[in-house]
Amino acid sequence: MENNISKEAPKVLTPKQRSFIFDNLRGLAIWCIPISHFTRVGGEFVHGSLGGIVYITINVFVMQLFMFLSGFFSKKVDRARETAFKTFMLPYLLFTLVFYIFRYFYFGHANLDFLKPPFALWFLFAVFFYRFYLKDLVKIKHLLAISIGIYLITGLLPVDTDYFALGRTISYFPFFLMGYYCTSERLKKVQGLKKWQCIPLLAVLLGISYGLAYYVKVPVAFYLLKTTAADIGIAWYTDIIMRAVVLLLAVLWTILLLNLMPNKKNYLAYVGMNTMPIYMFHLFVRYIVKENGFPFINWTAYYLWIFGAASLCVIIFSSPPIAKAYDAVLDKLYDGWLILKKKMVYEEAE
Repeated sequence: MENNISKEAPKVLTPKQRSFIFDNLRGLAIWCIPISHFTRVGGEFVHGSLGGIVYITINVFVMQLFMFLSGFFSKKVDRARETAFKTFMLPYLLFTLVFYIFRYFYFGHANLDFLKPPFALWFLFAVFFYRFYLKDLVKIKHLLAISIGIYLITGLLPVDTDYFALGRTISYFPFFLMGYYCTSERLKKVQGLKKWQCIPLLAVLLGISYGLAYYVKVPVAFYLLKTTAADIGIAWYTDIIMRAVVLLLAVLWTILLLNLMPNKKNYLAYVGMNTMPIYMFHLFVRYIVKENGFPFINWTAYYLWIFGAASLCVIIFSSPPIAKAYDAVLDKLYDGWLILKKKMVYEEAE
């Protein structure tokens, strides 16, 4: 995926070639995220259970898929750098402060540290870094191979992986690069599976998730790829092996979903066009669920709570009023930032 890196960027789809497959992929992925979060914090999580299968399945591909798509649409490196602040760093700064205020009043205590991205905000920080520095990074020969090598040993690094979301920023970089180096021609080849060929692949992947949940007792914190082997209490070689497994599973899930997603403008595609407000605002609900849990009558009702609450978050937070309000606030803040920036430049010039 990295041939002729320094000569020319991979080809990019033009607006006329827009494929709703990507919007559907984003829609599916963003729907999975609150399901994953609520499954983990709902109060009745068991590693060897349906919840364990759901959680592991989602976390071996969902953020990797987001990174792949982000890389795929970052081929215009100058444009990627220009938009990185508004799209990712500005909401990161805003919501780091917002969630600090929320935690302080809801829990009675909170810490504010912009150098340690809180919870899911690491994604914004990491993608900002990728897109801002991509223009320079792609000049490095064999960058993808190097990033995969570093990814495999990230769990052994003697560093505080919370700072700058270092553990995740390093771990998800290969998936971003896979998207960047994936040309439209290569994508078409990947999408060459027949529907009937996807069925055994899906069965195998779900079977692996079942095995990981019931028989491979690696702490589920591992699947977040955010910390070291020592921190979660596993052997260094186990961390490397499992990282290789996750890499393979993420690639296979991405291939499978690229073949299964419809190229149609439907509700899932609409959700995929409004992922950011869902990603941000469902975190408030996540904090509340973690504090109070879901009511437990029986397992069927419990899982209905999880999937129902996640679906409700997606429906509400992607609705036009909230999506438009989110965009309007970010636009106003960005306009204010530009005015302040111009003023500072003017004052320096004087």
